[in-house]
Amino acid sequence: MTSSATPLSSSQTVLTQPPLQSFKLDNGLQVYLRQDHRAPLVSAQLWYHVGSSYEPAGQSGLSHLLEHLMFEGSSKLASGQYSKLLTLLGGDPNAFTSEDATCFPVTLPASRLEIVLEAMADAMGTARFEQSTFEREVQVVLAERRLQTDQSPLAIARERDRLLAHGSSPYATPIIGHQADVESLTAQAARRWYQNWYQPANATLVVVGDIDLARLRRYVERHFAAVASAQVPSKTRPTGPIALQSRSQTVALAQMREGLIINFNVPSQATAVDEQESCALRLIPELMMNGVSSRLYRQLVNRRQLIQAMRAEYRHLMRGDSLMSFFMFSNPQQGTPQQAGEVVLDELQVLAQTAPSEAELERAKARLLANLVFGRDMISQQADAIGRYAAIGVDPAFLDREQHAIEQVSADAVRHAALSYLTRDRLSITYMMPEEQTHD
Repeated sequence: MTSSATPLSSSQTVLTQPPLQSFKLDNGLQVYLRQDHRAPLVSAQLWYHVGSSYEPAGQSGLSHLLEHLMFEGSSKLASGQYSKLLTLLGGDPNAFTSEDATCFPVTLPASRLEIVLEAMADAMGTARFEQSTFEREVQVVLAERRLQTDQSPLAIARERDRLLAHGSSPYATPIIGHQADVESLTAQAARRWYQNWYQPANATLVVVGDIDLARLRRYVERHFAAVASAQVPSKTRPTGPIALQSRSQTVALAQMREGLIINFNVPSQATAVDEQESCALRLIPELMMNGVSSRLYRQLVNRRQLIQAMRAEYRHLMRGDSLMSFFMFSNPQQGTPQQAGEVVLDELQVLAQTAPSEAELERAKARLLANLVFGRDMISQQADAIGRYAAIGVDPAFLDREQHAIEQVSADAVRHAALSYLTRDRLSITYMMPEEQTHD
């Protein structure tokens, strides 16, 4: 769960990318381009700004089901033909759903881009959901849930953990949906979801690769401009639990590995006071847990050996309030998850009272920036970053000043972020235990 690589200093880690370019169609479709001419390839990603956090009660899994249905028949392509077409063109068609968006990405030779855009535009305007296709994909989703969640003790624990941490927020809804909800979904509900949210004005097209803006604009206008746009329903940003208080639970399941998940309800980049606050929060996982030089790695792995594996994350790219999470698998021979948790909370309290040293902060910045550099080497990952910012309502132009914003974070800003948000009333803990070890 943690890396042993020694990062460069932040001054040596440089995010060098061509400027982000953009334009918008009259129907509301927003288009972003970042040119990358290292290879004759493009990554095209169509992002619809709707995901599981938009779903009404009793219809969880609807966005994920639409992901399965979107390219299963339109005016130009029959069911199953979209994936076959993209494969023949040298592409790798994929799709995924998150809390805030549904994305259809493909990377393929730049000379084939227009064909893909034509297919994407056709589905945006004329997708149809035949009853037989709908019923088949419902069964596919249910099988996916059984395989990925219901048969995995860790996945079950994480689903219950999100419910505890997010409380009344729609982020508590599992992306794949609850089994009973998925079983009760109808083709009519899917069509209504498509008509409401799969509109040009609720979508972002991102292209990164070997193409210039003028050519991309011609392709987009030729195929997307004719797609009519209807009014998009109003949106509300998800917020954390209304009444914040410390929460904990124990999830005991057969074959569960002993460990714990610690969460704090924190703002995302979209809901933070400013960019500096969210950048300060992004540095806390690097200071505290990620990397062999982090405080908790030294304490829990090297010295006390309470933890066998660990990882921390702060999901800053959310349209509503988010979480900072610390994941740990404990070492039963050395102590309990509860003991490890107390060490974590004590160390976070130290950070809230005393700013990190400049050397420590520099290492954290270097690790974060190095991960960004390596993670965005591929054009698909560059496109992914742009799309995620657009989907949460934050200007993707921030990516062009991201490195500077991170480098400008002061040690006291990190301390202040910890003091403000890593508090007991924002805390939730899920203890994971093998079923046979629990006691009333």
